[in-house]
Amino acid sequence: MKSVAVVLALLGSAAAFAPAKLPRAALSRALRAEEEAAAEVAPAEGEEGAAEEEEEAPPPPPPPPKVLTGSEYLKTMPGGDGPETGGQIPATALWIADIGTPATMDFFRAAEIKHGRIAMFAFGGWCAAIAGVHFPGMLSISEGISFADVAAQNPVDAFFGLPAASTGQIAFFVSLLEWFDMTHKDNEFVQGGNNVLSGNTLKPYQNSIDPWGLMKKATPAQLEANKLKELKNGRLAMWGVLSMTCAATIPGSVPPLAGLFN
Repeated sequence: MKSVAVVLALLGSAAAFAPAKLPRAALSRALRAEEEAAAEVAPAEGEEGAAEEEEEAPPPPPPPPKVLTGSEYLKTMPGGDGPETGGQIPATALWIADIGTPATMDFFRAAEIKHGRIAMFAFGGWCAAIAGVHFPGMLSISEGISFADVAAQNPVDAFFGLPAASTGQIAFFVSLLEWFDMTHKDNEFVQGGNNVLSGNTLKPYQNSIDPWGLMKKATPAQLEANKLKELKNGRLAMWGVLSMTCAATIPGSVPPLAGLFN
């Protein structure tokens, strides 16, 4: 009897550690709840791809630069709203600038620099003519005109009295320089469609004139200072050539230059 009681006690204690069986309905509810919880935590396949695309998307581009009006752009250019203009551009100039665009101002500035350079050469030529300096020999053998004959005349009359072949050579040389400036950038030929002859804007200093490389080591500040000096000297030379021309064609129009020309 004691042995039967011991066996029953051992079976009861083992049953206490056995897992309890859940009803089938409760078990299916528990499994369904576990699947729903896993679905909420794990992203869907489409959502996972979208998240990866968002991570790989490039950053947004920077905002476009402010578009300046013609007058605003003019103030930023060398010789614009600086001390050389008294810190104030004439209202008429600003009005003309606003009729165009920054590209118009680039074209005007390129033309101004070109005319200033020509005027500086021309003023040197006027000074040489006044001093009686000229080339030796014949200007035109066929026409029988020597350089001394040309130098003896009023410079204006001398120019318009040149033979057709001489003025043609001058026009050809100037045209060659113009063609180079309009078809080259940084002194390299630009293919058709991207040069000035194709409609692109002529920009100032698009071709550097520095055959000896004097400005290669110049700092940006030095370059800007030299550009301003050239611009101011060119403007002064244009006034000088105009004064010389008036004095040579209209006697007494420029009293300081009276008596220099026949």
